[in-house]
Amino acid sequence: MPMYEFECPSCGVLRTELCRMGENGEFLTCVECGQAGMMKQISGFASFGVSGGTKGGSCLPGCRGNCTGCH
Repeated sequence: MPMYEFECPSCGVLRTELCRMGENGEFLTCVECGQAGMMKQISGFASFGVSGGTKGGSCLPGCRGNCTGCH
């Protein structure tokens, strides 16, 4: 299950939740003010464990850990 960020429409508190895909936050309650119905936010993607390539070689110049040639 993916993690999503939700924002309270009343007080602006952000909350990260492990949810089913497509969860829109309507059943979540704010932990600060108690407002029901959090708003799903667009957040960045994170990837862990890539450093220096996994095929035994070094990354090519300019690679930022996301190329298919060395990973």
